Amino acid sequence: MQARAIQKNIHVSPRKAKLVCDLIRNKPVTNALSILENTNKKTAVFLKKLLHQAIANATNNHAMQADKLYVYHVVANQGSTLKRTSPRAKGSADLIRKRHTHLEIVLSDDVNERNKEIQAIKDRIKKRAANNKGY
Repeated sequence: MQARAIQKNIHVSPRKAKLVCDLIRNKPVTNALSILENTNKKTAVFLKKLLHQAIANATNNHAMQADKLYVYHVVANQGSTLKRTSPRAKGSADLIRKRHTHLEIVLSDDVNERNKEIQAIKDRIKKRAANNKGY
């Protein structure tokens, strides 16, 4: 079973948010919370709140136990971009992009779920390779 939480239009660039997402991916929830508390990044605050929301969704809506949860999927996608200008020499202007991010966290209580998914992908690749027979 999976539970998820989404937060949209956070004023952090996706490139910087992905760095923090990589820290907590495939970790137990308790470890992920401690990592986020000790991470000195703006995104860590948003991800910590979002992780608490996902835990609440899992326990209240899906009757999952909070101590068995782990971060199954976490992603930082690009949101809207505000375009501003900065004046330059001789009347020209440079474009400033103020990027926003959409964060998504999916929690799962089945540790073997990821392994099953990877094994299914490998089986599909083997089957496809057997059908092609080197052509």
